Amino acid sequence: MYIYLDNAATTRQHPAVTDVMAKTASEDFFNSSALYPPSVVVKNKIQVAREVILKKLGGNSGDLVFTSGATESNNMVIFGKATKRTRILCLEGEHSSVYAPVKYLKDNGYDITIIPLQSDGRANLGDIRGVYDLVLFGLVNSDTGTIQDAKAIVQSLRRSFPKAHIHCDATQAFCKIPFNVVELDLDSASISGHKICGPKGIGALYLKKGVHLDPIMLGGGQQPIRPGTENNPAVLGFAKAVEVFNTNENFAHVSALHAHLIKSLPQGVTVNGINNNPYITNLQLSGRVLGQTVLNALAIDGILVGLGSACSGSNKSRTLSAMGISDQRAKQVLRISFCPENTAAEVDNFISKLSEILKKF
Repeated sequence: MYIYLDNAATTRQHPAVTDVMAKTASEDFFNSSALYPPSVVVKNKIQVAREVILKKLGGNSGDLVFTSGATESNNMVIFGKATKRTRILCLEGEHSSVYAPVKYLKDNGYDITIIPLQSDGRANLGDIRGVYDLVLFGLVNSDTGTIQDAKAIVQSLRRSFPKAHIHCDATQAFCKIPFNVVELDLDSASISGHKICGPKGIGALYLKKGVHLDPIMLGGGQQPIRPGTENNPAVLGFAKAVEVFNTNENFAHVSALHAHLIKSLPQGVTVNGINNNPYITNLQLSGRVLGQTVLNALAIDGILVGLGSACSGSNKSRTLSAMGISDQRAKQVLRISFCPENTAAEVDNFISKLSEILKKF
């Protein structure tokens, strides 16, 4: 039996989600675009799922487009808004599903500004200068868990660039920390099912009412700007995950685990980034031991941890580099990320094994 402490990479699917998906796959398998009664029933259930998720986002008046995940959602915004005249601002350290398309545009002559992070992982609003049409930022960093001050960022941008499209990658924040897309005045936001004990391969893009994006795929008219037959089991499973994920109770539970983790850390092990999010903690190891070495040793004992974003494609973290951490030190980290299923006993086991391993180096 594993002790799983890499929930920022993905989470175990909740049994209630699995039940809904199985029932949907066997009973509500109809194409929601067809016109006969069973398909109309499915179409209505998908609309209810959309409303459940919109309500959780606080964006009841907006639109929600179901996608294959946050990666597709982020790409839909970036390529759906970018033209050769579009001036784009992006924070350094963003998830690769934001950073990679932005870098592609930059390499192809687009006007891109990427601003660095402070040593605590937060953006410095003083670095935001110039005029921008599209602004991209993550609410919670997937490497360090640092929560950006979204309200301050958006308010500052709105004063300077009232017509800019502001997009938030809310993948690591959705359901875990309270936020409201309308109160934050976001034009769009991306979310994903598998970060909250929901199914993989399903995400969504919130769009403020009236916001226009050029489609990046062409086909049928199943959803605005996103063609393709809806994945009924995944959509309804996503909504069920939102329903059963209790934000306040889970935050309190995970906060207690996080506090226990921090007070129990072996001597010399510190935390990278401001410690304002209990779900994700980036640990800086002492000495010269590599994170990969410790990860492998922990895995032998059935304890699974991360090094950083599972989508980064390398051991080097752009987030840590942007925070001024050297490449060598950036290789000496572990990412611990909790879910509501984790226990204090699992934290104790992790700390005990980590201490044993570090004593060998």
